[in-house]
Amino acid sequence: MSLLPLSYRVVGQDDFMLEISVSAAGEYVVNTGDYASHTPRQGLLKGEHMAQLMAALEQLGEAREHPAPEGTSGFVAELVVGSGPGTRVYHFWEGALDEEPDLKSIVHQLDLI
Repeated sequence: MSLLPLSYRVVGQDDFMLEISVSAAGEYVVNTGDYASHTPRQGLLKGEHMAQLMAALEQLGEAREHPAPEGTSGFVAELVVGSGPGTRVYHFWEGALDEEPDLKSIVHQLDLI
């Protein structure tokens, strides 16, 4: 299996935002903060990290949503995997990661970028 292009966007409290895009070739761009205080960084995934990200993608189940329960706080995220007709979109809040080990694994690999 080759790496599928993916996009991960997190919105949290106090204007926190994180966006990570990874191409099929392993090129990544990471935008954090409010865009005024942090310069985007980019690079190319190394072999081991690319292999771990691919393994996490292989374990990722069907697209699904886990909205935040009313009255809760924390980040909400969108993960888009693939492109075209086979694109899978996952919407979830941070509490869902404890219930969804496949999502937690991919988020962990993305956080390491």
